Amino acid sequence: MNNKETNMGLLHAESDISKDFNEMKFRQFIQDDFIFPIQGVKKNYVKQDILIREGADTNDVYFIEQGMVVATLDGNVAVDFFTKNDVIGLSNLTLGSKSDYTFTVLSDEVEVTRYRKEDLIEKIMNTQEGYLYHYMHMQNTASRLLARQELLQLPTEERIIFVLLELSEKYGNEVDDKDMLRFPKQINKGRIAQYTNFNASTITTVLQKLQEEACIYPVRSAIFVDTEKLETKLEAIS
Repeated sequence: MNNKETNMGLLHAESDISKDFNEMKFRQFIQDDFIFPIQGVKKNYVKQDILIREGADTNDVYFIEQGMVVATLDGNVAVDFFTKNDVIGLSNLTLGSKSDYTFTVLSDEVEVTRYRKEDLIEKIMNTQEGYLYHYMHMQNTASRLLARQELLQLPTEERIIFVLLELSEKYGNEVDDKDMLRFPKQINKGRIAQYTNFNASTITTVLQKLQEEACIYPVRSAIFVDTEKLETKLEAIS
C-alpha cells in the first residue's frame, strides 16, 4: 500500500470515528447501564449561576440538556458557548484538575445532568468505546478553540459578520423567511464584543452599518440576520 492509499485509509477511519463516536452517542454511552452503570443527577440553574469557576477543581462533569452556557477567561473574554448535548468539565481525565475557564449560565434557565468525574473516568478507562468517545470529545474541543483563534485573525468587519453567521446558524432560531435567522437572544452585544475581542462601541458601529445595508434587522431586543446577504457581503470583503 502506497502513502496516498495509507493516508486515504486514515482519513476514512477518522471520518468513521467522527460519525460513530459523536457527542450525542457519547451521551448514550454514558447512560448505558449494561457496562459500568453510573448515575447522574438532574440539576437546574438560573441566569448568571456559575457551574465551574476558573482555577477551581473540576470533579464534576455536566451534560447540558437545555439552555446555554458561556465559557470565559479572566472574567471578560468569551471563549465559547455551549448548549444542548454539549459536555463541559471533561477537558482531561485527571481528578482535581483545574478548570481553564469559568462556565456561567447565559439563558434564563439551564438544565444539566451532573456526573461525578470519578465515575466517568472509570467507565471511560474500562471500555474501548470510552477511549474513542473521549478522544473525539477532545478533538472537538481542540477544533473549536482553533476556529476561534483563526477568527481573531480576521479584520474587524469580516470578523463580526462571520460571528453573526456562525452563532446564528449554531444557536439561532428559524423564522418564516428561509434566508433569515433570529440571532440567539442570550448573546447580547457585550458578549459579542467579548467573543470577538472588540469593545462594545466597535460592535455597535458595525451592526449599525449592517443594518443600513439591510443585512440585519434589529426588532426590539432581537436581531434578525439575513444569512444570504451576510454571506454575499462576506465573500465580497474576504
